[in-house]
Amino acid sequence: MNLYELNKLAIEFRSDIGLNQESPLDFFPVITNKLKNLTIVFLEMDEKISGACFKVDSQQIMFINSKHPKGRQVFTAAHELYHLFYEDAVFTICNLNSNDEIEKNANQFASFLLMPINALYSYKKENNIEKWNLNSIIDCEQYFQISHEALLYRLKNSSDITFEEFNKFKPNIKNNAQYCGYDSSLYEPYIDKNYTIGNYVRLVEEVYRKDLISNGKREEYLIQSYLSDLVYNLEDL
Repeated sequence: MNLYELNKLAIEFRSDIGLNQESPLDFFPVITNKLKNLTIVFLEMDEKISGACFKVDSQQIMFINSKHPKGRQVFTAAHELYHLFYEDAVFTICNLNSNDEIEKNANQFASFLLMPINALYSYKKENNIEKWNLNSIIDCEQYFQISHEALLYRLKNSSDITFEEFNKFKPNIKNNAQYCGYDSSLYEPYIDKNYTIGNYVRLVEEVYRKDLISNGKREEYLIQSYLSDLVYNLEDL
């Protein structure tokens, strides 16, 4: 697919799940609310693996590297949506910096899903950005909650910044963001442990409420999905 087709696909995806075309996304709460059959598992993985996904019957499951910063985790999740909705493969593992054509398409889709072309254009116009600098880039990535590297690649690929500027703006992003008045949450993990959110938890609770499983089996399923805090009420301790 070319860039126009991938942007169109991302816009249609937003529309299909009831989102407008320019607003930033509080991604994980929004996507688990809109996609009722989606389960997201945050899992400790090798640093070079960003995530994975697979389909089983009507259920969609994605795995996100819990060691990566939030911006990267969000981008990975958007990337996995491309595999889940537009690829035939049942199981996919995604490595960082892959040159595979499908992975490139998934990356572009993720970039456009989080920040459609018109959304970036409107942001640039509303903020009177004639030439991007580090401060305006940090402001933009904070607004759209997109990873620093993903935004840099987007701007470089659209010739808004040069290769030299790409390399210049890339390092020390957490400190630079704090100097711009932002907290560091975008550059730290959204969830930094093995943990599950989304439909799996709802399904366990549903079958338990219908007396289809015992409380012991319910607790077993929750513990197996890294939700022992629910079983042992750890948040109340």
